[in-house]
Amino acid sequence: IVAARNEGKWQDQLWLTYNSITFGIPPYVFYLLIIFIFGYSLNWFPTGGTVSPNAMGTIPVFFSKIYHMILPAFSLAVFGTVGIFTYFRSGILDEQTQDYVRTARAKGVKERVIFRRHILRNASLPIASNFGFVITGLLGGAIFAETIFGYPGLGQLFITSITGRDYSMITALILLNGFLGLLGALLSDIIMAMVDPRIRIQ
Repeated sequence: IVAARNEGKWQDQLWLTYNSITFGIPPYVFYLLIIFIFGYSLNWFPTGGTVSPNAMGTIPVFFSKIYHMILPAFSLAVFGTVGIFTYFRSGILDEQTQDYVRTARAKGVKERVIFRRHILRNASLPIASNFGFVITGLLGGAIFAETIFGYPGLGQLFITSITGRDYSMITALILLNGFLGLLGALLSDIIMAMVDPRIRIQ
């Protein structure tokens, strides 16, 4: 949103640089860089596992799990949202040139009202329609992230099931991924109905 509202300025250039770097680097290379920088060089976060060995009790274990989850979650979020933000920025830039926006400005409507009630709503429609694909794509991204970070989850379980020829587990994970896709499609319809009053769910 900040990049779209400041097209051509340093905020937009910063976003475009980040976007180009993210699309140009393979996910597994980015994950290794994150581990090297924040895990080994700065020693801010653990490089693997889910909980510290010295964590005892419910609350320390809970915060230890959150602490171990930061790097994998951050890495997944970077690659899972960069495409969405790119579409969102393009949608905002496209909506800003529409006739209804110029008409609202000519009528004296405040810029923040135009942006919040008109531009932002219409630019959100393509994002809402692709929400289901984003959810199913998380499992594919989690395979690389969990394997490299050594974080046991669905992605690592899927790889272990394939190498161990556990066909029952593979089938269950594929069905779970399909269910998440259906859930994402349902949420997409609900979000689109909330954003666009012309869409009604019967």
